[in-house]
Amino acid sequence: MATSDTIIIQRILNLDFLLIYNMLPKKGKKVKWNMGIDKKKVSIFLWALFCVWFVVFLLYSNIKIFSKRAELNRDLDSLDSTIGSMTKEEDSLKFSLGQTSSDAYLEKVAREDLGMQKAGEKVLVIKKSDTASSNANNNGGILQKISNWFNSIKEMIIKPE
Repeated sequence: MATSDTIIIQRILNLDFLLIYNMLPKKGKKVKWNMGIDKKKVSIFLWALFCVWFVVFLLYSNIKIFSKRAELNRDLDSLDSTIGSMTKEEDSLKFSLGQTSSDAYLEKVAREDLGMQKAGEKVLVIKKSDTASSNANNNGGILQKISNWFNSIKEMIIKPE
């Protein structure tokens, strides 16, 4: 199908060229405005014009292909860096996954997050005082400060259940 289309296009172009070529006056004959036109020079001019157009077309196509290649190389570089970062993240997640199955990690989570303890073990909880409560304590008397100190010691030693 494509070859028959190209053959038809070539025949049309050849006919157009022949019509233009035959319309030119014969060698040595003069036109109305007293100018002699040589068919050979005209055909050379037309072929040169076609060759220049073809070279410009090839240069334009080459520039477009080069810019597309540069764009695709930039995309490839960004995807390579993304793959590298994802690989590092995967390795760290695999390492973390390996640690979560260890007994030490399970014990740490049970103690810190769940508040569990071993049999016969006492847990001390140290509370941090806020600046507002410490300012309120500074405004109170000495007896208030001593009472707060004993209450904090009592809370650290005895865990309310």
